[in-house]
Amino acid sequence: MSGLNRHRSRALCDQVVERLDLPASATYRDACRRTGEVMSELLGAQVELKFVGLHNTPFSGATVRRADGTYVVYCARSRSWYHRLGILLHELAHVLLGHDPVSFAGGSGPHRLAPHLPGKMARILAGRTNHVGEEERQAEELADRLLERLTERHARRPERPAPEVAPHVRRIAEGLAPYPADTRH
Repeated sequence: MSGLNRHRSRALCDQVVERLDLPASATYRDACRRTGEVMSELLGAQVELKFVGLHNTPFSGATVRRADGTYVVYCARSRSWYHRLGILLHELAHVLLGHDPVSFAGGSGPHRLAPHLPGKMARILAGRTNHVGEEERQAEELADRLLERLTERHARRPERPAPEVAPHVRRIAEGLAPYPADTRH
């Protein structure tokens, strides 16, 4: 797909949020699991999520199609499930945009980038190290929008009528109220 206009981007985000169908109580970990399931549905094949250590490498994730038609989505094993979700949404964005999964050409160079991974895996992941390409830019923009849409529900708080209290007490209470923070990383 060449170019992603605002209307198409918004429509894709709406479709994904609806398809994910996450309850308000869902954690980022739940969202990661469900993202893998949605990728499987969209690709019409089994998708396995693998969280791996990708220290000192120029990438944080990749989607690989196996010879048997199944897929593996490699994602950096971060302590933060929010961070993992961002990576998985980037990989989902590649699927939504019709980008081909990672492929590799022979050679040992990629293994130097990630010596702790098996040679074949290092070559596969190195195939997606060009983050300046148009496909990477499109996927990153769509993933950012998806992450924003999925996490905005955490920021919304139900409106409650203010209790009848003296104005000075209300000001003190508002000053002491914690800033909204999500601790589900």
